[in-house]
Amino acid sequence: MSGVLIVTEAPRSLGEFRRRWVRRLDRAYVARYRRLVARVCSRVGGHGVTLLTARGFVDTRDLPAGMALRYYDEETLKADLPALSQRTHRLIESWWPSREDEPALTVDGVWLPDVLSVSRAVLLQVDVMVNVGLLERVLDEVKPDRVVLVTGQSLRERTARVLAEDRGIPTSIAVRFAHASRLAAWVRGWLRSRHDRLALRALVEDDKRRPSTPSAARYLFSVSHARHFTMVNLLASAVRGLGLACRLIAATRDNDKIEKPLRTLEESGIPGAYAMDYLPREAARRAVRSMRPLSRRLLGPTTAPTSLNSLVESYRRDTLRWSLAMARLYLEGAFRALDAHQPGAVVITSDRRMVDRALALAARRRGIPTLLYWSGAVLGRDRANLFDVADRVLVLGDHVRNLLIKQGVAPARLVVLGDPRSDEVRRTAPETLRAKVFAELDLDPKRPLVVMVSKYVSLLFSHGEKQAFYRTVRDATRALGGLNVVIKPHPNHEDLDVLRKDLESLGWLGITLTRGDYDIQRLFGAADVALMVTSMAGIEAMALGCPVVAVQAPGKDFEGPGMPPYVSARAVERVDAGDVEGLTRTLRRLLDDPEARTELAERGRAFAASYVHPVDGALGERLEALVTELARDGAR
Repeated sequence: MSGVLIVTEAPRSLGEFRRRWVRRLDRAYVARYRRLVARVCSRVGGHGVTLLTARGFVDTRDLPAGMALRYYDEETLKADLPALSQRTHRLIESWWPSREDEPALTVDGVWLPDVLSVSRAVLLQVDVMVNVGLLERVLDEVKPDRVVLVTGQSLRERTARVLAEDRGIPTSIAVRFAHASRLAAWVRGWLRSRHDRLALRALVEDDKRRPSTPSAARYLFSVSHARHFTMVNLLASAVRGLGLACRLIAATRDNDKIEKPLRTLEESGIPGAYAMDYLPREAARRAVRSMRPLSRRLLGPTTAPTSLNSLVESYRRDTLRWSLAMARLYLEGAFRALDAHQPGAVVITSDRRMVDRALALAARRRGIPTLLYWSGAVLGRDRANLFDVADRVLVLGDHVRNLLIKQGVAPARLVVLGDPRSDEVRRTAPETLRAKVFAELDLDPKRPLVVMVSKYVSLLFSHGEKQAFYRTVRDATRALGGLNVVIKPHPNHEDLDVLRKDLESLGWLGITLTRGDYDIQRLFGAADVALMVTSMAGIEAMALGCPVVAVQAPGKDFEGPGMPPYVSARAVERVDAGDVEGLTRTLRRLLDDPEARTELAERGRAFAASYVHPVDGALGERLEALVTELARDGAR
């Protein structure tokens, strides 16, 4: 035994708050909480004490001498993600009775938990199970004889208490009447449950339903997020170029980012509809009503491990109250869409969302070949995907294929088809592409182009680290002068208005800020250098021959599960955030010395070769050949 472990709450795990008043309130809360943590640490003492916290919740100058520090982001990066994924799925499986004991969970031959298994696993793993994994490891390594929770209100602290009490380690709460922390924890739980409830209501009460006219379609594509259009547009155009009819089904109208690209695709001659367009409102209401007796039966006691019951019970109840009915609606919509269009093949671009899984599982029941085009060059850190709903999984390169084989996916189901998103860039002359991008973004053609890939705030990347990243790039590019600097926001997790306000607060004006959905492949094809912290975008840039500079917090390593080791492999240049002179020197060398730029680009291209392949042959022909083969095998 070796002293005391103090556990704080964790910050918001993803993105920035969009409303200005909420951001101000959150920053005031963080400042107050930081003072609270300092008082608790001063009271407990320094020597023999370990503080487990987030970077934004502590000022090291306020801590007693001798106190050891462990940060949530670093501990999360050490997580054994495959093991956590297995535990998460086993936990969710324990919520359901057997198929024989509850036949109402099977609808037209499809077991409803299969429709929502991955979407709930993603939420549960990020919110709960990652906490369980990292706290178990910290307890194993620190071996405290006492655990102190700052307020005991947050999910992270409650997890620490459950795990410590399982081991017989005494726990205590330092500040029992922390009303702000209690309110913050309650609001987070209420908002999560409210989101699920409103999502179900949006499906049922969709008043913009447009009944879809039955028509033959060789291919039926599914889109559950706006970013999926970057892949689906290319796939649909490729098969349509062969003279084959295709249609598209989108998840739900409450995601307003889907509507515009859906209608744009429709104007090009590829019809689209939403899943609920196939399910009239009254039929949707009947389906939800029919699920209520089943939900009430399932809301009884669970067989989940008792130590985790208190942590996951609210997630289980939301799943049974709201998500189960949503799965039923999506499945009914999927069957009706398949019956209306009688497609020869179904293509999905994700196996996480309910609409994609419902369509794939319904197609399997109807005997229709299904393809999953997995658009990631690496597997994500959460590893919640199952890759279980498609006859063939199409991947960008050998790296993901090999990982999936290790994960248990049969090699015969995995096909390396390459990356169609970069195909146009690869086939366009560099000077032509550069001229188009410069004209679209109104850039000075006489100046070099530096593309900065923004990184959203998350549990792994704090607001302070983002500010340091931006300041370093701002000061280095100002020192060089005469550059076109373009910032590419993250398409999913960054709000452009919030980002603009952040740039204004930094006094960084006159910078070109693209839309989140602007084609990043074209940006990399036109750029002289790309700057980023670390992301899959680095692989995409290197594959297109764009030199990459990684600007990272000193001493911090993002590599491991979900992030390729391109920094340690020296496929990119690395500069510490805050080292303005170092970044200035690096950029000057790469921009002024063509040989240095070419040498770094070639190192990157060689590293990325196993992650991202060019499209191997004609895309439409290869897809059609796979579908024909699957149909023939099915007939046999």
